[in-house]
Amino acid sequence: MHSLAIVDSNYPRDPTVAGMAATWLRWELRRAGRAETDPASAEILLCTVSSPQGVKDLQRCLRQIGNKTARVILGGGGAYAPAVFDPIIHAACVGEGPRFMRTLLTDGLEAATALPEVWVPNETRPVIPARDFPWDLPPVNHPDGTVRLFASRGCRFRCLFCQTGWENSYRPTPHPAVLAAQAQALVQSGRRVAIVTNDAAEKGMPRISGQAFMSARVDNLAALEPLSRQFVKNIRFGVEGVSERLRRAVGKPILNDELLEMSAGLLARGIGVTWFFITGLPGEHDDDYLELRYLVTRLKALSKGCIMMVFHAFIPQPATPLCVPALEDAYWEPFDEFRRWFFHGPGFTRRVQIMAPSKYPFRLRRAKESMAATEYDLRRGWWSRDNPNWRVQYLVAPDKLRSLAESYLSALDRKQLKAKLEKTCAKKKAKR
Repeated sequence: MHSLAIVDSNYPRDPTVAGMAATWLRWELRRAGRAETDPASAEILLCTVSSPQGVKDLQRCLRQIGNKTARVILGGGGAYAPAVFDPIIHAACVGEGPRFMRTLLTDGLEAATALPEVWVPNETRPVIPARDFPWDLPPVNHPDGTVRLFASRGCRFRCLFCQTGWENSYRPTPHPAVLAAQAQALVQSGRRVAIVTNDAAEKGMPRISGQAFMSARVDNLAALEPLSRQFVKNIRFGVEGVSERLRRAVGKPILNDELLEMSAGLLARGIGVTWFFITGLPGEHDDDYLELRYLVTRLKALSKGCIMMVFHAFIPQPATPLCVPALEDAYWEPFDEFRRWFFHGPGFTRRVQIMAPSKYPFRLRRAKESMAATEYDLRRGWWSRDNPNWRVQYLVAPDKLRSLAESYLSALDRKQLKAKLEKTCAKKKAKR
């Protein structure tokens, strides 16, 4: 029987803090009657990562442990794109981990790594992500002090940029009444509670009062209105594209006025509101950023509250259609112009706070990790070549991803794409 240790690379600088994946692993070991071993002497290191961007943290953890003979097994959200970890792991459990852990604990490592959901570097067999989530998992204490309860896995909406919707199927909890009872008991005991799901306002989700925050689609939240601060303290909207045109194309057709009206009503009732945007989506144009000015100008009229506008740079994810087009650096200049208009021009208002996206070098580093690719690979795109991660059997095959990417680009305004190309050519000519 192999000795086991858990390596939580999500919180490498504080061993007293445990992420949700590591918390689940320890729960599995306890109920199997297995003890955890010191990582420096363990035969197997069970390592957790939340994304491919955790590869550097995992490398640091393994160097500090210094156990060169242990078998390194990867799990967690980052294992859905395992190729970047190949040089430092022996295997990765892709998807949910209960079957892998049961097999490992009863039949050994060889049997566990032969499972269809296990990625082994240098193998060629397809990898089928596991779907069976441990719904009997007790409430999980997150390091931020909020208790997490799981209401669903995956996402049924499949926005074209989002790994969550394309890496595995959507699975709601089979026990919504139990979840609701747990949540209400925790709230009544004074705990901060958050429900883990991509859309807490979706039909069929349990309606749980007293949440610290919830993520929701604008159209689904409208069916729950009017909400109170007693029901939820903060609402997070994934607005995504900086313009209506881009949102419609990626599958999030939120109208500016609809977003403004919904958010103003929430703020008036004391509910905090955060908008999340993605800059640098394929086919984005400078003119798309003008709609941000419209949103800010309208928000100046608010009598109460403040909108947090959080911007993230687009990073291609291997399960998604939008990983296929070539990666371009063209978002920072129009965003920076919007930012100057806000902070140093007529746009400033205390009703808005802005968090900027990463600049090109950091975005490129993250994209290389997600796609396990070189810059040259990313600049060419994946129209005719397969990505290393595509040995994982995501929800659609590579040719379907390419077809969906083509449809996305076709859905965008061709005149604006032509104008962008002409502007780029003019800049290059001027430099010559």
